[in-house]
Amino acid sequence: MGLERTAVAIVGGGPVGLLLAAELGVRGVRTIVLGDSPGTSTHPKANTHGARSMEIYRRHGVAAALRAGSPSKEHRTDVAYYTRLLGHELHRVSLPAPRESIEETLEPQTRWPTPEPQFRSSQLVLEPLLLDRARQFPTVDVRYGHRVFELTEQGDHVELCAETAGGRQVGIRAEYVVGCDGGRSFVRRAIGQRLQGESGLELEFMGGRMLATYFSAPGLQQRRRHPHAWQNWFILPHVRALMLTLDADNDLYLLHYQFPAGGEARSFGDVLDEVVGGHVNAHVISSAEWRAGISLVAQKFRAGRTFLAGDAAHLFTPTGGFGLNTGIEDAFNLGWKLAAVIGGWASPELLDSYEAERRPIADRNTAYALTLARRNGECPVGAEIEAPGSAGEAARAAAQAHLVRNARWEYDTPGIQLGVSYRGSPVIVVDGAPEQPDSPIEYVPNAVPGSRLPHVWLADGGSLYDALGPEFTIISFGAQTNGTAWVDAAAARKLPLRVLHLPDRTELSALAGTGWLLIRPDGHIAWRGDTADPGAILDIATGRRVESALKTA
Repeated sequence: MGLERTAVAIVGGGPVGLLLAAELGVRGVRTIVLGDSPGTSTHPKANTHGARSMEIYRRHGVAAALRAGSPSKEHRTDVAYYTRLLGHELHRVSLPAPRESIEETLEPQTRWPTPEPQFRSSQLVLEPLLLDRARQFPTVDVRYGHRVFELTEQGDHVELCAETAGGRQVGIRAEYVVGCDGGRSFVRRAIGQRLQGESGLELEFMGGRMLATYFSAPGLQQRRRHPHAWQNWFILPHVRALMLTLDADNDLYLLHYQFPAGGEARSFGDVLDEVVGGHVNAHVISSAEWRAGISLVAQKFRAGRTFLAGDAAHLFTPTGGFGLNTGIEDAFNLGWKLAAVIGGWASPELLDSYEAERRPIADRNTAYALTLARRNGECPVGAEIEAPGSAGEAARAAAQAHLVRNARWEYDTPGIQLGVSYRGSPVIVVDGAPEQPDSPIEYVPNAVPGSRLPHVWLADGGSLYDALGPEFTIISFGAQTNGTAWVDAAAARKLPLRVLHLPDRTELSALAGTGWLLIRPDGHIAWRGDTADPGAILDIATGRRVESALKTA
């Protein structure tokens, strides 16, 4: 069996693998994607695309298509809590329709200063868009129906063996391999990495064995007693469940419910009838079992020339919707670094920064998701929650009080989504500024090195993010020099760099507090200052030089 050669082999053809392939493809890196499924997903999984993910999709021209192609985009995305769908509504978190959320971000002082607010849509819509994007590039070869069963590192390359759906074996020699192959990752096991953290939390809900069933139920929307909601939570003493409205116009839903601890699993039809409060004529499209009450992160995100990203690197309880989004940011972080090293304009040491930057974020995000799961499981559900009279009112009031205190912070998390900082990274030039508070629910725009570049709208009405270069960008404010020294230093290193001049005395220049900002390809701030040796700064940002050497030079 001969070996095909490629620069990068990606194991896993889901959204993280496809986004990484697009990141490499746009930079001309030869890439082979091996997915063991027949094609893109047919069962809905992730249903929340965070603001940071939407910003990343925007870079690839996918965000607008995702919004346009998703069903129910005119419906509000409220989250409602009921006894039963036809019973009592206990609490509601009012959230806008996608069109309304876009309009909100155009206003100043929003909690979500971004050109791309978070969006509710199924992974079923996203994956074909990312597949089309990856296949736009002649250097990217996406192959489904390929199960990788062997991985061997050979010093200066990695060898993979895969079997096609027809039984043919394929050998691949890659400079680097990235495992984006999910929670049961073959790649993670092949490189000897284990998941660490909480895996056995048992709760009344969102803590144990779960079943997710994708179904159609014609006429169910018309039967609702209460206004439309994107997420519908059902809180009863004997059953807890969550139903997502995937397509209100065509009555498509996803129902999650938990198997009773040590008891017999109830049928989907029985549970659906129970939580609706009447018989439902439903057609099951697909179902999948999964585990809630987990917060797991791989020991290492890298072994030699092999990396882990997405669910292969971290597993979430899906409360908050952080799993897919954390994986998308993994790919966005790793893609440009692999391309830079392969392209020769960065040192191989740059790749060490991937784990240094992304593992702390995985720890942070999985921990908060588990906190949210605990809060869901702790909601008091009195035995008389459906009863008439004062006893029922008291039981419903107790549940409502818990939900009022806690529910919103699962869906309104700009801090988690926009507040990622790589401050401790070896390729970030720190400047002595105090560390920014890291709150899941509060985001404070800042220009501290390591932070995501704060978004602002430019004088011409365009987005700052659309004005950035495809790789590094040096931003100058006001009457600075023309950036010749930066251009020359970048050219000497064959490093792609765009110079962007912005006016002084603006919101962004005030946040920066300096004359210059160096922005990485992933939109994070690598350095800020008024004077510097551009070559030394670029060497740190690309792994050629450590910051301690700059301080002693």
